[in-house]
Parts: sequence; structure tokens; C-alpha cells
Amino acid sequence: MATYSCVVGPLARVHVTVVEELKTYTDEAAREIAIQHLTSTECATWMEMQANTTRKMEWLLGRVALKEAVCDFMLETQLTTIHSKDLVIERSEEGAPFVTWATQHDLPLPVISLAHTEGVIVAAVASAQAVGVDVENADRQAPTVARVLTETETKLFEAERITLLSAVVAKEAASKAVGTGLGGDLRRWPIVHTDGDQHFVTCVDDEEIALIVDFLDVPNLVLGICVVI
Repeated sequence: MATYSCVVGPLARVHVTVVEELKTYTDEAAREIAIQHLTSTECATWMEMQANTTRKMEWLLGRVALKEAVCDFMLETQLTTIHSKDLVIERSEEGAPFVTWATQHDLPLPVISLAHTEGVIVAAVASAQAVGVDVENADRQAPTVARVLTETETKLFEAERITLLSAVVAKEAASKAVGTGLGGDLRRWPIVHTDGDQHFVTCVDDEEIALIVDFLDVPNLVLGICVVI
């Protein structure tokens, strides 16, 4: 695996991990990764998963990516060295990941978010109220998205201020930052404005929600992050 990091202002970091074909990992290699990074409880959960090899590796490597991102963030921002096994990745009732201490620590931990696309895992961490991240391969085709664009989004698309992929990524990242996810409906999260590499997203269910999604310059990817301060 190859990992590189993107700085998003003073509050957030994004780790992009390029992974091998998930099916190519041997059982032995997967176990070594699990033993190195997971707590005993997480390891047991992973081994007992009733899922195919690809899904199990995606679950495993996603947690490794999140833990490594948190470890790097803690070292950079709090000058504290920790190990992956000091951390536990859990999920809220809505399915959003969050990190807790597996060992006795008083230091606050960052908020986290995770995204996958073929061959890539993205882990975001932030010293903020919430964070959401999403990613797509830049060559992915998404023609059906055009059917659910709002009038404003259609104008932005025609003016080449958004693309179909950037619209999907912005909506997904914003909905993750709120903690709910898309809920299967792109129209719930309209893009109302753009400014350079930023998309401004609102929510039809709550007029007080106004979020900014920053797009990062990462080769071959459309990658957006939403940090709620």
C-alpha cells in the first residue's frame, strides 16, 4: 500500500491510501495486518465477519487507514506518539465512524470520516465538531446524476462550475459531516453556490444547515472534504 497526506487548513488532514487488488491479499497477509493494527476485540470481530474476502479486506484496511491517520494527526498536533492498538474505531447508530481510546488516555481525539472507491481508501481526521469525506475515481461515469440536479445545479453544471462527480462527492461529504449520509436521495443535499474549489451545500430538511466542501487536488481522483468547525 502507498499512502500520502493532504493538509486541509490548520484543522484537518486527509490520508489517501492506494491499495492493491483486495482479492490478492492472502489470508496470512491479512492476519498479519489485523494483528499489527487491531485490538483483540476488533480482531475477533474481523475474523468472525460473514462476508466475502473483498468486503473483509475493505473493512480491515479502512480501519487501518483511520488509525494511522489519527496516529499521525496526534503526533503532529499534540506531539503524542500512539499506536494503532491504542485506538478503537466504532460506529454510531447512523453508521458514521468515530474513534475512542482502547487504553487509558485523557487526550481528546479528532473526529474522523472514511471513504472508498476502487483501489483507494481515504481517511479524514479533524480537530473540529465533525468531518465528512468522499472520493470517486475521476474517470467514473455518472450520467444518471444529471436527472436529479436542481435548477441551480444544472446552471452550475452548464457553466462548468461543477461536474456530475463533484456534485455527488460534495453531497456525500456534506451528509457524512452531518452524520446521516445521503439517505439514498441526492436531492436532499442541494449545491447552491461554488467558489473556486469549494461547493456550498444545504439540506432541504433543515434550512439552518449550510456546509462548505473543499475539493483537494489529487491526481486521478475527485476528493472532497467537509469540516464543521
